[in-house]
Amino acid sequence: MAFGRRVSVGGLPVAKMVLPQDLKGCQNGKLPKSLLRPIAPSGQMHHYAATSWMMLRGLAAKEGLDLVHVGDYRPYAQQVALFMSRMKRFPDAKRNVQVTRIFNGEKWFLHVGAPVATPGTSNHGWGLAIDAALKTKAGVVTISTKPKGAKRSGLDFLLAEAPALGWSWELQSEPWHIRYVAGDKTPAPLKVGV
Repeated sequence: MAFGRRVSVGGLPVAKMVLPQDLKGCQNGKLPKSLLRPIAPSGQMHHYAATSWMMLRGLAAKEGLDLVHVGDYRPYAQQVALFMSRMKRFPDAKRNVQVTRIFNGEKWFLHVGAPVATPGTSNHGWGLAIDAALKTKAGVVTISTKPKGAKRSGLDFLLAEAPALGWSWELQSEPWHIRYVAGDKTPAPLKVGV
């Protein structure tokens, strides 16, 4: 089942984000606890995304992949802390291309790590985005890793299985970052189980 219009640019399918109706009137990063559900191995997400994530983890386990994450729901204060740890109010002289954001009416410049959303605008703040990774004997590794004995890499698994469960990518530069885009539509595999 497809959700939204998908555009594949650079290999990662991108579909339009549809917010679940129960998020109407909520503030990004300030969701009521009643909308959040725990996810494995830890953390929490919006209840639709959490259910789908757990199904995705179950499918991955059947292939010998231990699908984990390094980022789930981000409360507003956590978004601000992450933003402040990566962004500064002055340019980074070492970077030829400068990623910028506007926050509190001021221009900020990326200094370290991957780009981060302006606080209050992240899909992590809706509980709908997750940064996927794999757990191996060596520890947590990038989603593009193909563990020994696995049929495919974690990214190849996500490309094949995640869209049917309502997931899409947001940025071509972040293959680990997926978001639940199905809104209130329950993907067929969630209705009948896998």
